[in-house]
Amino acid sequence: KEAGAGAVDEEDFIKAFEDVPSIQIYSNREMEDQLTKIREVLSDDKHDWEHRVVALKKVRSLILAGATDYEGFPQQLRLLEGSLKLSAKDLRSQVVREACITLGHLSSVLRNKFDHGAESVMPTLLNLVPNSAKVMATSGMAAIRLILRHTHYPRLIPIITSNCTSKSVAVRRRCYEFLDLMLQEWHTNTLERHVAVLTETIRKGIHDADSEARSIARRCYWGFHGHYSREAEHLFHALESTYQKALQSHLKSSDSIVSLPQSDRSSSSSQESLNRPLSVRSVIGGSITRSKLVGTRVSTTPGSLQRSRSDIDVNAASSAKSRLSTVPASSPFSSAAALPPGSYASLDGAPGKSDVTPRQEVGV
Repeated sequence: KEAGAGAVDEEDFIKAFEDVPSIQIYSNREMEDQLTKIREVLSDDKHDWEHRVVALKKVRSLILAGATDYEGFPQQLRLLEGSLKLSAKDLRSQVVREACITLGHLSSVLRNKFDHGAESVMPTLLNLVPNSAKVMATSGMAAIRLILRHTHYPRLIPIITSNCTSKSVAVRRRCYEFLDLMLQEWHTNTLERHVAVLTETIRKGIHDADSEARSIARRCYWGFHGHYSREAEHLFHALESTYQKALQSHLKSSDSIVSLPQSDRSSSSSQESLNRPLSVRSVIGGSITRSKLVGTRVSTTPGSLQRSRSDIDVNAASSAKSRLSTVPASSPFSSAAALPPGSYASLDGAPGKSDVTPRQEVGV
């Protein structure tokens, strides 16, 4: 959780999703009438702020009552977007917080059906990030993270990447965190329209004047490599040697093994992904043996059959080892090259460990 009085996070928001009065609706007409009254209250900032907070909570009450199942809801939501944006810009922190919780709830329930609403409100939420009031800044960040987790809409990418070059250091740092979240949890085909934009944004991040932004951008680089290895390697070779070494150091200091991205684990074919032959999986630094990986896999899937080590083709293993040994030791892709499509190093280590040492940072 962010430091500071009044700071909130995603967990707080999720608890608040259903912390609202219970109501019932029985028809499409009743749902439309309720949302029309809510819109009238929220669209007029002269209304008492407490009334606006009640109206925002009522939106969540209607969602829990099944409003999204009625045919008129999509149109009513589109009409409500302007009022929700106005609430997120409010001068009252309590109104902003409730607006952000409501936006996060809409995204978690509607998922990709909230695409237009997410695109509409995202710039407003990003404007909250540098706010000096902790409750406002952290509310905006929590809402953005919830939206990016649940609403995978390609048109959100340029909104985030354009803010990665903000004059505000805080905004740049947070936007690289949001970019890292997308690279971890979104499917490759959702990102493909913006490969060039992602490449250029990560390149700028690696050169950023702020050391923390650089560190997060390096994490983004390896997440990007998991989706588009060829483009990532082209970017690597276009960098100066100092930045190449920083990327290598980031990978080596991650203290983690190769894992599937969140997007693969949550997909319908996740079980198939988990059952890929372990022989194609490599471990960063070679610190963990194949037998340990097998042991880990067996312990997480009770009842599965473990293949005997006696039936391993020694000649094939020797041949594979010799091929891997031809990769230059200085190449950062010596471990990443053997990954199956869609896999990459899980770089969830502490930010302090993932950055380079002061000696390596010279000239960056």
